[in-house]
Amino acid sequence: MHLKIWNQAPLVRLILPFLTGIIVAVCLPVQFKYVLQFIFVLVLILSAIIIFPKLNISYKNSWWFGLLINSTLFCSSYQLTISKTEKLAADHFSKFTDNTTFVYAKLTEPYHEKTNSLKVVMQIIAVKQNNEWKHSSGKAMVYLKKDTKALQLKYGDELILKANFKEIPPAQNPGEFDYKSFLAFHNIFHQAYLKSNDWTYSGDNSGNPIIKCCISLRNNLLNTFRANHLQGEEFAVGAALLLGYVDQLDADIISSYANTGALHILSVSGLHVAIIYVVFNWLLFFFDKIKYGNIIKAILLILFLWFYAALTGLSPSVLRAAAMFSFIVIAKSFNRHTNIYNTLAASAFLLLTINPYLIMDVGFQLSYIAVLGIVYIYPKIYNWFEIHNSILNQIWAVTVVSIAAQIATFPLGLYYFHQFPNYFLLTNFIVIPVSTLIIYTGIALLALAKVSIAVIYLAQGFSYAVWFLNESVRTIEKWPYSLAQGISITLMETCLIYTLIILLFYYFSKRKSHYLMYALSIAVIILCMQIKEQSQQYQQKKLVIYNIPKTYAIDFISSKRNVLLTDSILAKNESSLLYHIKHYWWNLGLNETKIISENIQTKNLNIRNNFILFFNTRILIVSDLTILKKALATSLKPLILDYIIISKNPILHIQDVLKTAQTNKIIFDSSNSDYNISKWKNECALLKQSYYSVKDEGALVVDL
Repeated sequence: MHLKIWNQAPLVRLILPFLTGIIVAVCLPVQFKYVLQFIFVLVLILSAIIIFPKLNISYKNSWWFGLLINSTLFCSSYQLTISKTEKLAADHFSKFTDNTTFVYAKLTEPYHEKTNSLKVVMQIIAVKQNNEWKHSSGKAMVYLKKDTKALQLKYGDELILKANFKEIPPAQNPGEFDYKSFLAFHNIFHQAYLKSNDWTYSGDNSGNPIIKCCISLRNNLLNTFRANHLQGEEFAVGAALLLGYVDQLDADIISSYANTGALHILSVSGLHVAIIYVVFNWLLFFFDKIKYGNIIKAILLILFLWFYAALTGLSPSVLRAAAMFSFIVIAKSFNRHTNIYNTLAASAFLLLTINPYLIMDVGFQLSYIAVLGIVYIYPKIYNWFEIHNSILNQIWAVTVVSIAAQIATFPLGLYYFHQFPNYFLLTNFIVIPVSTLIIYTGIALLALAKVSIAVIYLAQGFSYAVWFLNESVRTIEKWPYSLAQGISITLMETCLIYTLIILLFYYFSKRKSHYLMYALSIAVIILCMQIKEQSQQYQQKKLVIYNIPKTYAIDFISSKRNVLLTDSILAKNESSLLYHIKHYWWNLGLNETKIISENIQTKNLNIRNNFILFFNTRILIVSDLTILKKALATSLKPLILDYIIISKNPILHIQDVLKTAQTNKIIFDSSNSDYNISKWKNECALLKQSYYSVKDEGALVVDL
């Protein structure tokens, strides 16, 4: 950004130390003594310098004054984040350690319906100790058995639970999505599974009246869709696009939108809020003609924007958009010019002050970076061509918006999702105008729901538009080379790519050669990092036993090739492979994979009848007693093995296994029951035999 932006947008400068303090607190959450007193002293010094000019302290353009402000913001945001970290509170329910089983809790949101259970976040209000209820704090993820009783629960309902809360386990496989960290950024650290007789409704509901009103209204609007015969994918996508209701979206449709670069359409964001702003700004035009009408109009617009944000679930992207438009509305009502960078920074200040952990939300990051990209990059690319035809100019404008947003977000997309939609331009050229039409049609449909003649045609139009949107996305997804997948970059490489992009735009804007030299230097560093990574990948040799519920999965990795030994069910389950394993493959740069359920022989791997030789590592898979008997029959002496993997719940004793083979380690894979694993672990302990339980300790990765 040019230097003038720093001068015109002072909040951009101020937010940098504020963000830094939050990130440090998230990574290093330490409670320091007297930190509040230290912040108070800093604020007192700043106030004295600014308010009392008679002190004759020259602070303008002084480095020490800037350092003082930055230090104050850094310390304040650090302490703010610590204070918002609920598990550090003295009354957090996890601090009550003596066999607490009864808790008093309330639903903080509507439940999410799954196949066999209801998933809901609950606020723990009190715990029962020594027949006495004690006030507590903290949230937990609770899974209720799905039945008629549970389906009647609503937001704000207060329950008495008989629960055994357990810490949410970390990712069980390398490269797997870290659900524990994801929930921790939402201040959720524990979970419990409850049957119908483990909880009782207290009869009280203490939900926020405004949130209850929004939920009730959204349910009524969803019923309006159903009453007009919207169903299936048309209902699911239409409800997600207009109302932020995503419970009916299935994995296939989400995958199609993600693979084509259109997933942002299914998340209520700036496009949706902008349309709501345009609609209500037009409906309230008459306030422009009366005294103080601009103030009244601004208040009403802000109320409508935030009501819509609450109606759609208060996602990070809609929070950002609602906050930004609120500042724009306020400035417009006072006839003040707004700097878009200042507005962005102000909205971030507001949201992060309320919830500092929003900074760790991927949607929040992508939302702000996309807007920054559009604001900064769009005018530079748009001015490349001067188009006089209005239709072609609109097409060019939509194209440039898509390019600008993609340039800004693709490094983060590669880092988090390891993929890039190659036809994103065509996809957005279709989905942006169609989704805009859907939103306008949906608003009209809901507004005119009681007008029977109009609503029939609106419902048909809405349904056809959503159908066309879905089919367009699916068609593009099926095209060859529609998705570049398996791209893995590190956090450092992500930061370097952003630095490279910024330097290149500086060069093209200012035409100064030293920016190009800096950019080329960064490119060389990225290239060197990639060469080093490729070299390490070509030399890698690994044995991996994954932790995948109720099945086995053993990976033999050599250079950039691998063979996965698993059952036929997992081999065909693409979503399970993607969730548990494929991200690790991409991190390792594997490009030639075989998935097998039977014998195989390659240059470095020989699998035959449960006996495995991988390079010089000898492995035996024991899934029943007949394998041990065959081993005894073919050898007079116990086999010498590196690993024995016990799989599929065989009925055996460890001492019988050791009569057949001597091994460095016995491994219990995730296909075994908890009861059998516990029994075998006790037997190993008595025999002083080294063991590893994949189900208890996560995937085992052995570098050979």
